[in-house]
Amino acid sequence: MSEWSYEMPWRPNFEAYEAASWCIGMLASSAVHIATDLPSTPFYLSLAVMAGFALRRVPKAIHLYRVKQGLVAKDAILMGQDELIERMLADRDAFFLGEGFEWRQTEAQQIFELMKRDVSKLMPKPKEGFMGAPWIHGISMQPDKPIKLPRKLTSLHTLIVGTTGSGKTRLFDILISQAILRNEAVIILDPKGDKELAENAKRACALAGQPGRFKYFHPAFPNESVRISPTKNFGRPTEVASRIAALMKSEGGDPFQAFAQMALNNVIQGLLLCGIQPTLVELRRCLEGGLAPLVIKAIRVYGQSVLPDFESIAGTYLRKAPTDEMRAQQMLKMYRTEIFPIKPNSDLEGMLSMFEHDKAHFGKMIASLLPVLNMLTSGHMGELLSPTDDPEDGREITDSGKIIRMGDVLYMGLDSLSDSMVGSSIGSVFLADLAAVAGERYNFGLGDAGAVNIFVDEAAETVNDQLVQLLNKGRGAGMNLFVATQTIADFEARMGSPAKARQVLGNTNHTIALRITDPDTQKFIAEKIPPTYFKYVMRTQGNSTKDDPHMHSLNVGERLMDEEGELFPAQLLGSLPNLEFLAILAGGQVVKGKIPVLTQPDDFDAAVVQAAKLREAA
Repeated sequence: MSEWSYEMPWRPNFEAYEAASWCIGMLASSAVHIATDLPSTPFYLSLAVMAGFALRRVPKAIHLYRVKQGLVAKDAILMGQDELIERMLADRDAFFLGEGFEWRQTEAQQIFELMKRDVSKLMPKPKEGFMGAPWIHGISMQPDKPIKLPRKLTSLHTLIVGTTGSGKTRLFDILISQAILRNEAVIILDPKGDKELAENAKRACALAGQPGRFKYFHPAFPNESVRISPTKNFGRPTEVASRIAALMKSEGGDPFQAFAQMALNNVIQGLLLCGIQPTLVELRRCLEGGLAPLVIKAIRVYGQSVLPDFESIAGTYLRKAPTDEMRAQQMLKMYRTEIFPIKPNSDLEGMLSMFEHDKAHFGKMIASLLPVLNMLTSGHMGELLSPTDDPEDGREITDSGKIIRMGDVLYMGLDSLSDSMVGSSIGSVFLADLAAVAGERYNFGLGDAGAVNIFVDEAAETVNDQLVQLLNKGRGAGMNLFVATQTIADFEARMGSPAKARQVLGNTNHTIALRITDPDTQKFIAEKIPPTYFKYVMRTQGNSTKDDPHMHSLNVGERLMDEEGELFPAQLLGSLPNLEFLAILAGGQVVKGKIPVLTQPDDFDAAVVQAAKLREAA
């Protein structure tokens, strides 16, 4: 296209009027020819000339008609899971995001011209209930094609932003199903507990021929949930103490949180010394019920490894100690007298020092920690998050490390609508557990393990420092994160500062924006898109009169001008219809697309056969 070319598609279709006029002329000429005995040769010549002029205008008239027809609202795209499998077989090395086209300067120019006019006069009224501006997607003359994200680029992490009901969960459906069908590990954190999201993931496992891969967790349905420990995986005991202490919302400030972390670390060291898994229930029992039983057991276990005649020596110390508190005091005395001179243990001494701490002051310092442990261990939560080998409990016991090693699919509904504090705490502590697994994979290699896809819906409910670490270093651990939120302000409110929120945003290379109503979030997305230049016609007119009144001049002119502007106007992000998105992929590619609504396959058995081909290719 020439740099001087300029098109105004939203004007009246003069080409159609002209073509119609020439056709009317041809009809009139034919009528005269039939009604009179005039020679035929002039008639045929005039008919040919008029037909030529009409045909010359028809292509342009059709083009303008098609441009305006694109503004009409269209129904959502429905896609069966069997059709999704066919698309995956056609391109095994990419994630399918939806149908759409690359957004270029041509589309931006069309938007620039259209926004000068009253759009309602150019398109029919959408059907009742339609939300958003359908003409945003219909503005382009490019045909819709599959939008793909190369699998090798998913490790650069993806941010999905959109207001309530805009289509984030349906996009998750598409991405999750593809990851499951490729036999990759999938972990889904869903604060809302969307039933359809869980059902689609479960059905994808069945399509993959491995229904047992699906694991379900939801606090509101304990009988249907797997039991999972968020403290099972750690490289150092201090990691567990840090992830629990981070859940505190103490108004007392950092000293309270630091003391609580120290107390947790001492207890964890004592439990590990005794060979006890530091579950949430065990930690609560030790801190709330007193340290005396743990002190007795820890000194006994350690003492037996140091003193061959430990039991006989201990018997003399415990002879006149009827209560646990008195026995613990005597065991402490024995440690300092008999064991410390031979082989001291710094981890054990930390717990013993805490046991000697003033009880009243100790209770005040951990006053903000106990409510956190209480809400994660009370009632059925204790059985779900602190599982034990109970032969009468048939529910499966798992953990994030096992999920990843086995390539399973874990759906975690956090039930934040019923209890936002508990849901947020579960999500945060589980993300910390995932960070520990990522650290292990990063340090010791992936082995035969494949990619791990982590989907965090409503991420502001659970975001913490460990999520930032996963985004920052998860690529080396083979973890692909898909983080969804409604506004950027949600991250700022949760993390406590804009700088920390930017850490989350800065570690995501792909951004998918659905409808956004928050101006600051709209601005953030728009700033990621490079500007472009628009053409427009400037019309001028003027007149002048010199000293002689008879010398009067007029001038009229047109200029083709350039003006810098947004490739995609920020305010249009608030007008995107449901299930429509603007994606800014790594490298700066900008695409406009529609998300299909995933449905059940027409022929389930045939879809299972097709899905088997994906596993064979993997």
